[in-house]
Amino acid sequence: MFRVLNAVRREDLTRVHRDQLASLACATPTAMAGYAINVVIAVIAFRGLIPGVELAAWAVASLAICSFIGLRSVTRSLRTRQPEASKQGSPLRDGRWALLIALASALPWAILATRWVGAVHGDSELILMALTVGMAASGSVLLAPIPVAAVLYATAILLPPALKCILFVQGHQYLGLGALAVSFLVFLYGLIVTTGRLFLERLEAVASLKDTIAALSEAREETERVAMTDGLTGIANRRAFMARLNALNNRAGAKSFSIFYIDLDRFKSVNDALGHAVGDALLKSVSARITGLVREGDLVARLGGDEFAIVAQDIRERAFASSLAERLVVSLSEPYDLEGQKVQIGACVGVALACESGVGGEMLLKQADLAMFAAKEAGRGMYCIFEADMQRSADEHRVLELGLRAALVNDGFELFYQPVRNLETNAITSFECQVRWRHPLRGLLTPAQFLATAIDIGIAEDIGNWVIKEACRQAAHWPSDVPVGINMSSMRIGVENIAVSVERALKSAGLPPSRLELEMEVTEASLMSADAEVIASLRRLKDIGVSIALDDFGTGYSSLGYLVKFPFNRIKIDRLFVSQLGQSAQSELIVRSIAELAQRLNCSVVAEGIETDDQRRRVLALDVTYGQGMLLGAPLSAPEAAVLLMSEAPDQVPQLAQSA
Repeated sequence: MFRVLNAVRREDLTRVHRDQLASLACATPTAMAGYAINVVIAVIAFRGLIPGVELAAWAVASLAICSFIGLRSVTRSLRTRQPEASKQGSPLRDGRWALLIALASALPWAILATRWVGAVHGDSELILMALTVGMAASGSVLLAPIPVAAVLYATAILLPPALKCILFVQGHQYLGLGALAVSFLVFLYGLIVTTGRLFLERLEAVASLKDTIAALSEAREETERVAMTDGLTGIANRRAFMARLNALNNRAGAKSFSIFYIDLDRFKSVNDALGHAVGDALLKSVSARITGLVREGDLVARLGGDEFAIVAQDIRERAFASSLAERLVVSLSEPYDLEGQKVQIGACVGVALACESGVGGEMLLKQADLAMFAAKEAGRGMYCIFEADMQRSADEHRVLELGLRAALVNDGFELFYQPVRNLETNAITSFECQVRWRHPLRGLLTPAQFLATAIDIGIAEDIGNWVIKEACRQAAHWPSDVPVGINMSSMRIGVENIAVSVERALKSAGLPPSRLELEMEVTEASLMSADAEVIASLRRLKDIGVSIALDDFGTGYSSLGYLVKFPFNRIKIDRLFVSQLGQSAQSELIVRSIAELAQRLNCSVVAEGIETDDQRRRVLALDVTYGQGMLLGAPLSAPEAAVLLMSEAPDQVPQLAQSA
């Protein structure tokens, strides 16, 4: 009983208890109508037995009490339907009112029963006791959600006449009648306690459900926030940028925005000369400067590497676009003070105006990208606004296309290998193969910088086949049986003959299948459209000993369903969550959950993007045994990888266990 009173003092239960009292108030008018009917029955039954004045006074008082209670309940019900009123009041104040109402409604019946028990006889006495017991029982049930009020009500009605029968009225039958009244009162106490306990459990269950929903909502919001945020700079990432761009494109008449595509000059030189820590600090400072130049409604995003983009709203005129682009170039070219080092870089900016181009989404971003390349061709520290008839943009695309085709024929692609280590022993357990295009003008380019063009011109599959063949050939000459993982582009999942390509490359190189792992980057289109033949190809590769890994798990379109649909041997946790360890409890929970899930699925798990020793310790504490990142080793050329293996005692390098 007292637990209920304590429970309603809790803030999270206040609204639930108020709703319960409101429903009780809705039932009160009906109860008061029954109360009035019983008063009328009592008047009819005792007319002539009880002095008329006394009976009339009792009836008037009783009807006045029940009328007041009924009208107040109706008024309360109407008031609580209003949103503002529902936030007012407190359950404790309502509880005190309930005590007063219980006492007031019980007193007339307590007076009637106590005054006339033993004074009237026969049928009249039976009617008196029946009315008394009935009123006590019905009122107790109605007030049971407020146990103290229910106990007060039942006690006030039954205890006085019971004590009178036991102590003051002569006759064994009255002694028994009093004992029965006390017994029934005890029964009502038990009923009230039971009902109150059930009510308390309901309150606590509702509160627990509310807490759970709130926690899930917060976790979902945090996951969405992390997925939309660049882990290094804290600004929006490419996914968030494209979401905003598509939203603007789908909004009717929303063509008053522009895109600014920013690429840093000399960033790679700074990164190579001063280290990745300075490079990361530089990217953070760049993002801060860009954010300081835009308005509150604009979106700044890091698309990847040293490339940034802005969605600037309400810019329709070239003069305003040129002003912002010039300020960006000037601001980003000013010196940076990073960890005691003076650093100076530059930037090129490409601008595309939605109102001029008539396109949106990815196409508008491509136009800004083409404008940025045009600015680079014009020289460092330049900006360029996209022109619809810009021949330079078409030439740039053709140059890129020709360069890719030439690179495929003339061995213009190179493979780099980043070690995956056992976080407990620091031993190398495998290498991840990463393809790069050595562009004659732009240096080493990552797949993010040329894969889209390769897909457009139809040579992406040829590049993928070359990567498989060359990786197997190079790994076969290593002085250790360390597996090599090939990071396949997402379109390779949809190629039905992937098993044939892999088997041919393994046979040509003489590389055991157990030393090859295919890392799949999952996209919605690739996996949703995957048919039975593709799944059969993956299972065929697994059956001959090739491992299948799910890359970047936890972001993008990856889901638990893919772990059932595809025969993965290993899960690679996306670097996004690793970068948040120590800062986000949700990221820590996600990493731990992925590790536990992988263990239950008999999969090994690798944490990507380990940049600091603190991240390494945190990942290891979350039962993730394997890791990859700049802390554990930068990508190396094939000869450098072989030298590294020889220097680390290859006879002690364990091979990653293959899952069944």
